[in-house]
Amino acid sequence: MELKNRIMELLAAPLSDEGFDIVEIKLSRFRKDNRLQIFVDSDNGVRLDDCARLSRRIETIIEDNQVFSSRYTLEVSSPGLDRPLVTARDFRRRVGETVQLTFNDLDIAAVKGEIISADDVILELKMSEGIRKINLDQIKMGKILF
Repeated sequence: MELKNRIMELLAAPLSDEGFDIVEIKLSRFRKDNRLQIFVDSDNGVRLDDCARLSRRIETIIEDNQVFSSRYTLEVSSPGLDRPLVTARDFRRRVGETVQLTFNDLDIAAVKGEIISADDVILELKMSEGIRKINLDQIKMGKILF
């Protein structure tokens, strides 16, 4: 089993129990040392004390399951405000934010607007021309505009 998949399998449920989702796992190696970066998000955002608490919990799980045979460094953080929005949950968390959407179909021009609502299928975007309903499966990604 690929190491990233194994780590995801070990951590997804415990972090979900704490109210967090794993957004991304990055693994890198330099000589004999491993670096594990875990980016998490929640409906309430991610605070510094959340990262510290989750780091302790993740470290225990990693150690108990002997994931690494050599030294490793663990970093737990939020994915940042500038990360792409791609899942329904990403869009639901950003209701009220102004975004730019790009589409899977390259013939459709990017649009800008405020996310009014989002469910598992439809995103409602308030644009200067009015409200537009967009199927999430048409959206390649969204980016928050500051």
